[in-house]
Amino acid sequence: MRAAGRAPGEDVRVDTWTEPARAVPIAGRPDVLVVGAGSAGVAAAVAAGRRGCETWLIERSSAIGGLATVGLINLMLTLDDGAGNQVVAGLCQEFVDRLDALGRARFPAREQWNREDADLVAHWRGWGLVWGAPEAVRYSVAFDPEAFVDVAIDALHAAGVRLRMHTWFAGVALEQAAIRAVFVESKKGREAILPRVVVDASGDGDVFVAAGAPFEQVTIPPHLWFRVGGVDGGPRGAVFDTLDPGRVLVPWGPHPDRVDACDPDDMTRAELACRAGARAAFEALRGSDPAFAGAWLDDYARMLGITESRRLVGDHVLSKEEAGVRFDDAIARTGHWTKRDVVYEIPYRCLTTPAADNLLVAGRCISTTRYVHQATKEIPAAMATGEAAGVAAAVAVAGDAPVRGLDVGAVRRELRAAGADIGP
Repeated sequence: MRAAGRAPGEDVRVDTWTEPARAVPIAGRPDVLVVGAGSAGVAAAVAAGRRGCETWLIERSSAIGGLATVGLINLMLTLDDGAGNQVVAGLCQEFVDRLDALGRARFPAREQWNREDADLVAHWRGWGLVWGAPEAVRYSVAFDPEAFVDVAIDALHAAGVRLRMHTWFAGVALEQAAIRAVFVESKKGREAILPRVVVDASGDGDVFVAAGAPFEQVTIPPHLWFRVGGVDGGPRGAVFDTLDPGRVLVPWGPHPDRVDACDPDDMTRAELACRAGARAAFEALRGSDPAFAGAWLDDYARMLGITESRRLVGDHVLSKEEAGVRFDDAIARTGHWTKRDVVYEIPYRCLTTPAADNLLVAGRCISTTRYVHQATKEIPAAMATGEAAGVAAAVAVAGDAPVRGLDVGAVRRELRAAGADIGP
């Protein structure tokens, strides 16, 4: 682009480029479009699809599950309240049951929940399922990430969801306070999808940012977990057991430098720095612990362990002081993985924003304070809010209604009927 008043051939640096207008082909008109196929997005898509909605789930990468699978953070922390009571059920519990049936999950029996027995605590700490103080056994679950992918694919297929990977979210078109088109990019070029309801399960809040919703954003120190094979018995240090003999999960991190998860240059630097740090950690293990003498580095997580970036500032911001508070519009509950006897009911209003009447948010970027985010970012809570968003989307489609101002009672009845825990 040449700046006005400049002679042809004159080298002028400008900060913008004007892209010519173009007609964008329409890829489809689903009832519900879910953006992001992490654990929250999978739950949202399954929930909407099971209720008869034509549902699309788009994912930028070649894999589903997000941090739960390609991130190797394959720990569900936690499905209980730290006082011996289950508070997350529904689709999350269904996935646990399916993983358990495959022999690809480990978790304490109900009679062990909340016990402080030192041997039990040490056993489950070895699986990565005990955190915080005072230490006690929690209803948390370690699982095989590839089995999670298989279970998710089966559930999506059975629900009639159209999964489309290798597809990047690129923007939205708003009309009259609603998202009328979602733009995506792939090897096919730029396309438009025209959904009735959109669920933002991107993790980084890509959709609500494009829609102009207010949000908060932070930088955090990244992790890069990796797996090691060929490990013998004996002392093994700060590593976690896996379901495969001789293989351990190493929760490497955090790296000392903070990263902006929405800055590609920053992320690239962090990827390289974390890989070098993780490799050095593996070499240190092999040199210091006889159990690792003949070990090899199986694989690095294929995405950085970043659990926070943008958070929606929605119709309600759930705060620390609201632990134990009952909400008439609660659509999920969660405990806190490092604190005992703490429960947050999650209001439906944490999933909605005035920016768009047909947009729901699910997963780690829902509307909470940073303190509460430490509980709601985990896989069980993310699946619970994802399931709630999918149910709400289906209720909105069935009633041809906006998601804001929806009959939350109908959403709650659907969730309770499906086995979700939304409170007494």
